[in-house]
Formats: sequence, C-alpha cells, structure tokens
Amino acid sequence: MDADELVEVCTVRDAIKAEIIKNALADEGIPCDIENESQAAMTGIFDIRIMVPAWHADHARKLIESHDHE
Repeated sequence: MDADELVEVCTVRDAIKAEIIKNALADEGIPCDIENESQAAMTGIFDIRIMVPAWHADHARKLIESHDHE
C-alpha cells in the first residue's frame, strides 16, 4: 500500500460530525477527505467516509476514538 493512498478511518451519517472530525484531524496536521458528504446530507441514509493518507491512519483512528469518548 502506498503511504499516500487514502484509507477509510471511520464512517458517520451526520455531516456535522464529519466536519468536526475533519477539523480535529486538521488541528493535528492530518489531511482528511470526506466522501459521500453531499449524498448523506440530502438523504441521511448514506455513510460519510472519513479518509486520510495511509501513513496517518493509526494516529487518526486514535484521535477519533478519543474524541468519541469525550
């Protein structure tokens, strides 16, 4: 796997939560892409995928997990 390849670190159904996660990752210097955000916002039935470069994945997952427990 290429270190810059994007990998999924979590899914959410709430576009606002996706933006909160994206901002938290950005604060830690982790670039993040959000996939399916517009479709999910319109229907609420699609998962929004949080994607980061593979070499950031472990750190991103830990940050997301700690954020969920706050």
